[in-house]
Amino acid sequence: MAEKWRLEGTVFDACNCTTLCPCVYFQPPNNADCRLAAVWRIEKGNYGKTKLNDFTIAVVGYATQNPLMGIEKAGWILDEKLTQEQRDALLQVLGGKAGGLFSMLSVKQPLGIWWARFDYKNDGKSWWVKAGDALEVKADFVKPPPGLPFEAKPKTAQTYDPLFAPSMEKIVGISEKFRVNVGGLSYDISGKYSSSGRFDYQGP
Repeated sequence: MAEKWRLEGTVFDACNCTTLCPCVYFQPPNNADCRLAAVWRIEKGNYGKTKLNDFTIAVVGYATQNPLMGIEKAGWILDEKLTQEQRDALLQVLGGKAGGLFSMLSVKQPLGIWWARFDYKNDGKSWWVKAGDALEVKADFVKPPPGLPFEAKPKTAQTYDPLFAPSMEKIVGISEKFRVNVGGLSYDISGKYSSSGRFDYQGP
């Protein structure tokens, strides 16, 4: 029997779509494929009696359709500072065996797990992560072009995006960098969609 678990913190994503990403409104990607990454900063959590606090994880993936409908390839990048007990607990959650969000993910070809040191910043206006040589994302909120009479401040969108559960609200952004080089996936994308917000997941 899976233990009860809960994870809370901040999350951001990046992909090769233009703003707003159509996939979270049940539409196909803007392009022939979807190249994506999602990054979670776990502020506090637990799996049973095992505490899961203060670490970062990421997933990178490739889909030929809306990823909510299935992902061809995906791999995990996990924080190297996790203890063995925490690793075992976290893998129960991420593997979908303990219910909740991660049981929704359908990956045809899992690429495996990589361990890395994470550097992470997110103040709700800009967000950045670097996980070794495997992943780097740098983005900030969408701003109006100079000369237009609009105040530059973060805009919140309401979506059907389960990454941002339970509110499903996010700050809309644009990536300055989105680089992946892991598990045979290699992306170097900029000027495309990114978004940031909070999450609170639990199961089973």
